[in-house]
Amino acid sequence: MPEDAGKKRYIKEFLQKVASGTGFIEDIRIERAIREPGSDGEASTARSLSGRPITTVTELLTDDLKHTFDEGLFTFRFVAALVGSGKTSLLSYLNELAKTKETFFHHSIVFEFQLSDITRGGDNFSIKFYCHILAETFWQLLKNDKLSTSVKSVAENILSDYLETNKVAELTSARTQKPFHSKFKELMFKYVDEEFFFDVINKVSNVDPKFTFVYLIDELDALADFLNETQETRLTLKQLIRKSFGKLGLKIRLLMYVVGTSENVGNFIEEDQVIQSLIGSQVINLNKGYSNEFEIIKEKIDSRIKGAYSGYQNFNQAWQEIQNISINSTSTLREFCQKYGNAILQIHAKYFSEAPEQAFEGDARNLIESQCKQQWVKFLNQQAYTLSVVPTTNVQANHAFDCYVELMHNGNTVARAFGEAKNYELLSSHLETFSEWLKDVTFKPSNYDGNPPDLAFMIAPSCPTLLQRKLELKNIQSIQSEKIVAVNFINSDNVIETELQADTTTNSNNSKTPNWVFSNHVNQTTNTNNSINVNTAGKVELTAAFKGTGIKQGTIDKLINKRQQRNLDNLDKMVEALKLTANVKQKLQKKLDKNEICF
Repeated sequence: MPEDAGKKRYIKEFLQKVASGTGFIEDIRIERAIREPGSDGEASTARSLSGRPITTVTELLTDDLKHTFDEGLFTFRFVAALVGSGKTSLLSYLNELAKTKETFFHHSIVFEFQLSDITRGGDNFSIKFYCHILAETFWQLLKNDKLSTSVKSVAENILSDYLETNKVAELTSARTQKPFHSKFKELMFKYVDEEFFFDVINKVSNVDPKFTFVYLIDELDALADFLNETQETRLTLKQLIRKSFGKLGLKIRLLMYVVGTSENVGNFIEEDQVIQSLIGSQVINLNKGYSNEFEIIKEKIDSRIKGAYSGYQNFNQAWQEIQNISINSTSTLREFCQKYGNAILQIHAKYFSEAPEQAFEGDARNLIESQCKQQWVKFLNQQAYTLSVVPTTNVQANHAFDCYVELMHNGNTVARAFGEAKNYELLSSHLETFSEWLKDVTFKPSNYDGNPPDLAFMIAPSCPTLLQRKLELKNIQSIQSEKIVAVNFINSDNVIETELQADTTTNSNNSKTPNWVFSNHVNQTTNTNNSINVNTAGKVELTAAFKGTGIKQGTIDKLINKRQQRNLDNLDKMVEALKLTANVKQKLQKKLDKNEICF
């Protein structure tokens, strides 16, 4: 039986992730506001290292990445917050952002880990610390095929300076990460220290001047009950920071974040005047979560529920229960996600446990056919080339693709296009599944030897900014397209009975109407005022309203955040708050004049 992406339980899996409240949940990531320490307002606090103005977490992290990746300067941050307030999520988000840098794949290593991963107790915790990060550093230098051969050679040469040839071979021949780490620590323990660490960075930088080292360290709190380890770690970081600031003059492509609770980070810094003076002002202090941030997360969840199930018989009843869920503004981000996610899961189980997600209600195949004609135009202009569009779901490598198009040359397939479409904002799991499918069908997006490339598309009402970048890196194109949804339904007995009869003709085993029976009967009462209120509309509605203006998803997230802080009661205030260009303002003014948007 072919695997059909439309039948996968994306929404249920998504809700389960939200309800866990742990780790970085990319699909509900919100743009958290940042303000200068000491200033007024509802926002987390931090200062930019570059001096550039910063108003959001993304701007802050992007600025830090630019500081090290592009400008070649040392970056060190502590991140402090209450438990469950987004510390680890920020670290993982930074990791994801680093992967979107153009130099990431070929000129960097990134290692995210917890201090609790390092064995505590006994002496030499500082050496254990360096052994841990260098074991992963060498693993990536030796095993990452995307790095240059010169970088790999440098790593092998460094090991050869300390180990016999057969010992080096034991490391270079290792196939899996964990045994490599163990063997590296065993062989290199007596050689590794701060000097060795900086020597590795220096030698790699000599052959690849763009190469950047990123270490993202979580769970500073793991040392709270270990006084000796805490003191050694403080001394280790102080020496690393002091050398990077002093002797190296910040000119080292090294970025390091250390994350912990507000109390532990505060105590860690205050105990050392050098650390306090050098990087005490560079701490990122995250707030536990504001009510406006909870509302944005709620909107991200609710809009996907609506996109997946709007139109089913009992949707209106389920939707009312969702709207009645109360939000506790005193919660942390984790507590909110756990409570709201579990409440939504219960409603999902009650009404949609057996319901497949709605099929895309736009014209996906025509959209992709149009894109294929544009992107293969130089071939289609030649007489020997033709386009073959499959009008139904097409099975390739045992996967049922929503859309499939072939570029033919004298009757032979020379390139293919694959497409999937969703009724709601894309999830990261959609990309994971689609990427695996493309791998199975030997997707070839490269245009080599003049041959036409394969194409891949994902269609949805919207796509988060980070996910958009991930799609681009995998040569998958995102097409924004609104679905057509009937929101209000007649629930009369006659309608239900008619639907039941239609359903039971295909499955005579059904003894009663399942709660996912779809009705095309629309309530005749319609809203004559179609203007979208910029200050109250959700993200899906705003995305549709701003179509054609050039406003991106990140800007819409910023708008939703800004309007919680102050009322944007006219276009000028909106333009000022979002720093929009004159061209975008002109397009918005036209929509305002046509009553497509309002304030």
